[in-house]
Parts: sequence; structure tokens; C-alpha cells
Amino acid sequence: MKHSENQGMGAAAPLKLTRRSFVAGASVLATGALLGGPLGCSAPAQDAADAGTPPVEQAADLVFTNGHIQTLVSENDTAEAVAVAGGSIVYVGDAAGADAYTGADTKVMDLKGAFLCPGFMDGHLHGPQPYYEQMFQISIPDGTADNDEYLRIIRAFVEQHPDDEVYYGGPFMQNAYLQPDGSNPGPQKEDLDAICADKPVMIRDVSHHSYWVNSKALEIAGITADTPDPDGGSIVRNEAGEPSGLLTDAAKNLVAKKIEVPYSVENMAKAYEAFQDYCHELGITGLTNINLSGIELIHAEALHNMDARGDLHLRQRFLVWGQPGMGYEGIKEKLDAVAGYESDMFQTGTVKIVYDGVTEGATAVMLEPYLPAAGKGEGWTATSDWSIEEFNRVVADLDKNGYQVHTHAIGDGAVHASLDAYEQAASANGKRDARHTMVHVCAITPEDILRAADLDVVCDLQFLWMYNDPLCHLETAFIGQERAFAMYPAKNMLEAGCILSGGSDGAVTAYDPLLEIEVGITRNSPFPGEEDEDFYRWPEQGLTAYQMLEMYTKNVAYENYMEDIVGTVEVGKKADFVVLDQNILDIDPKNISETKVVYTVSNGDIVYEA
Repeated sequence: MKHSENQGMGAAAPLKLTRRSFVAGASVLATGALLGGPLGCSAPAQDAADAGTPPVEQAADLVFTNGHIQTLVSENDTAEAVAVAGGSIVYVGDAAGADAYTGADTKVMDLKGAFLCPGFMDGHLHGPQPYYEQMFQISIPDGTADNDEYLRIIRAFVEQHPDDEVYYGGPFMQNAYLQPDGSNPGPQKEDLDAICADKPVMIRDVSHHSYWVNSKALEIAGITADTPDPDGGSIVRNEAGEPSGLLTDAAKNLVAKKIEVPYSVENMAKAYEAFQDYCHELGITGLTNINLSGIELIHAEALHNMDARGDLHLRQRFLVWGQPGMGYEGIKEKLDAVAGYESDMFQTGTVKIVYDGVTEGATAVMLEPYLPAAGKGEGWTATSDWSIEEFNRVVADLDKNGYQVHTHAIGDGAVHASLDAYEQAASANGKRDARHTMVHVCAITPEDILRAADLDVVCDLQFLWMYNDPLCHLETAFIGQERAFAMYPAKNMLEAGCILSGGSDGAVTAYDPLLEIEVGITRNSPFPGEEDEDFYRWPEQGLTAYQMLEMYTKNVAYENYMEDIVGTVEVGKKADFVVLDQNILDIDPKNISETKVVYTVSNGDIVYEA
């Protein structure tokens, strides 16, 4: 995971995205203003005896007509109309041909030239964590990067919830503690002790890779000055050599394993409903659901209950987490448990493994050392909390038994190790249609680009990270500008034959596909006031608008083994699509992020209408 997040909405209020994050509320779109006139009117009822009226069994439930329909079958494959019956597409073609599918009860939507394409899909999305925090945990608003403000918010929550046994939430920004010399001591436990000394307090950072904890949490976890740093993590220490209260990656797991943060199925469903509504507002109809480690069954049960009621409208591949020490059998128990909930909308069979951390935390595993500003001493390249032997063995066992592996790999060292494991699994078990995935792939060598292509590994990339934003400044401080600006070689990867899909890592970062698509083209900021400024990061690696649209539709469908049912607008496939107020393939890329979603359709149902 990486970067920034939400805040500031009520239980059902939608969110408005800002830089890698969220702020309260969302603008209400005026339907009539979007396309110059009203949309969504049903066609006048036709007399059953009229010529051309199809028999009832042929009539569609829904017809979109007079639009620019980009099918994604190929770049030049377009149509004017699409008809839907029983949740599936029954016609794609010209407007005149759609008349044969229009019966007395068919709802006809005149698009007036609007742009229709497959519904957006996100290949790496953590839902509904920000909503759960907003409703039930400590919630620090977007953009807050001031220690005093953090403490005010935390204190207010503790005072309002005196009976809670554990205080959890976030996020804090590591940027808030950056010193002029480039060092970063991070937050301190004493500040939290002054608010609550007798119960554990755990505040996560925006990346989910660090915890800020009080002394009570350290005590429960048994972390003292004598506790060594675990592989793949750091216990940050103060000048006296005592734990400062900042724990990164595997070190935060020392606390997480000892202190259970309470979650409930009922609350998870409430949070997911709000998350789903917001996804539909963004045109998202499908995702690779990363959820939260350790509570997969709570999450799966909440989604199953929604599905049983007919309320689950996000088609997803639901992942379980594989942790060091679990072994294949331990991971298999989780896979078997969630598999019992499988349905048309809820698929399983994929395992999330976190091999390394994040660059701005100096925990991404690199092939070359970090700079001294990272505070790790000479020669530091970071370590994984997975041993090479255990990682390779687990990947091989999962591959042998037909499961897909989805590995978090940010540093070029982590990417190299992931490819080694996938290559060894293919060698041992025989190459199959595994679709093993590496997510993030921020740094990768030219040699490993070729290996990823040869192995048919899916590389799920977060395009919103690919410009010179504040997190890039931290990356530059820790590994130098040359290496930081050589990250994300998306064009080189695509031209080498890599399979690329698009993800957001939401809600760690903003998950608006239109923002992602714009940055993937421009490699510059997509935000107002910055689009015409120099926030570029290796602009030569920008892709075309059509390539980016593929990343967030058909390529995620492929990643999720769903290309036979979604990802393109074709007869026989599920009616999952989005209608936009302008053709994002034919406008100035800087205007893509300003595009409005008019309709979102899931399984033939209009689930969002502006």
C-alpha cells in the first residue's frame, strides 16, 4: 500500500477525491446540465400490434441508444446502441437495429452522443476501510499534516468513547515530521500517553505500513529497548534508545498480533454499502478486493449477506492474506472458508502476500542501498519479513493447487524476488494460466521487465502515483532523484509485452479511475491549479488514452479471470458499463479528470444516475 486517504463524511455521504485522498462531501451533478438536456426518459409505450414490435421474450429491459459506444473489443470497434435483457447484453450495433429490441416495457435511454464503455474496474482496492473508520473508529481528515491537530482529534474521540478498550484509526502523514536535513523521527509515544495511558492506542499511517502507538500498546506487545528489529520492519528508537512509538511494517505486526481491533459483520455491511455507493458514483462496477488482513471472514460474511439480499452490485475477486509462518495449509483454511460464499458477484481463489514495504518508509526492498537520509545507515536495502525459502515454497504450493498469488512488490529487489518465485513455481509445476500478479511494481530493472513479460505475470500499477507529488519528494530524499524519477516505466513495460492492469490502492490513495487515466497519459498532476505546472515525472512513459482505458476495464477483468463475462461490451456478456458526459479518448487529456459519470450500470441495473 502507499500514500493517502479519506475522511470527513457521514455514514452514507459520498466522498470527493483530492490528491491521493478524500475530503468531505461530493458535488451533486445536475443531470440535465451534463448533456444539454434530460436523460433517462422511457420510450413511449408502443401498441403491441405495431409493426416491428418484438415478441415479449425478445424485448430488452434496457436500451441505451444514440451514443458513442466504445466496446473495447478493439480501438476502432464502436457502436451506437446497446440492449440489455436479464442482466446481459443482447444487442450491440447501430441505433436503428436497437428498435427490434424495444418493447412496450423497455426503458430507453437517449444518450445524446454521450460516451459508453465497459464499467471501470480497479485491480487493487481496499474496501471499505475508510468508511469503517469514518463511522466507528478514529478518523483524521484528509490533508491533516500537523501533530497538534492529530492529537486534538485523537483526544476528542477518546473522550467521546470512554468505554472503548482499544483506540484505533488514522491516518497520520509521515510528512508532518520531516526535518530540514531530510531526516524524519516520526511521531512520539509520549503524545499519545498524555491522552490515554491505560489502554492501547494505535494510529496507522496513510500507507498502512506504520503504526504510531502509545506506551501501553508497546507494553502489551512486549516491545522494549532490548527488542530487536524484526526482519522486514523497524522499531524506531529515540535518542535514549527506547522505542519512540513508531513501528514500521513487520514491527507493527508485533502489536497487531497482540491487540485485536474490534470489527463486526453488521458494521462492515454498513460501511460497505457507503463504499459501494461511492464506487458507483465513480463508474466502478468491479474490483480486486484486498480488504483488511485478519478480518477476511467478517468482511466476506457481510458481503454474502448483502449478496443474498440482492444488494451487492460490485463484481469482485475477493482476496485472503497470506502471512509469514502460516504455511500453505494455514492459507488454505482461509481460502476454503471464503470459497463457501462464492457467487456470480463474489469470486475467490487469490492470495495477497506483502513481500516488502514502501519507499518513503525505507522498507521497500531495493537492489541498491538507500541514502543516509533514510536513517538506516550505510548499505541499507531493506529486508522482507518473508524468508526467500518460505516465500518460494508458499508460492509454489499455491500455484500447484491452482491458486493465484497477488504479491505486493514496490522495490526492484522485491520485484526480482517475486519473479524468482513465480519462475520457480512454473518450472516445478509446469507453466499454466496462473495470472500471478505483482502489484505496485514501482521500481523494476530492464531485465526484470523482460522476465515479467515472458512469465505472463500481471503487473497491477497505480497510475496516480506516477507524477511528482509530495510522496515523490520523500522517495527522492531516500533514494535520490535519478532513481525516484526512473520509477514506473509503464510504456517500456507495455512495449516489452507485459500484461498491465490498473489499480488505485484505494483507499490508501484516491480511487477515481478518471484521475488514474489522466495521470497515466500525462505523468503530471491531474488536479486543478497543477495541471499546467511542472509536476512531471518521466513524461516519456505516458500511455495513450485507449491504453489507459483498457487498464481500468478489460485488463482488470483478465486479472480477475472475468474476461469471459465483463470487460468489453459484447453480446452475451454481463451488462456492466459506465456512461460519461464526454469522449475521454478524443479530448485534451488534461480534461479527462473533469469528466462526469452520468450512469453506472451493474448486471443490467442502473445503480448510479447523476
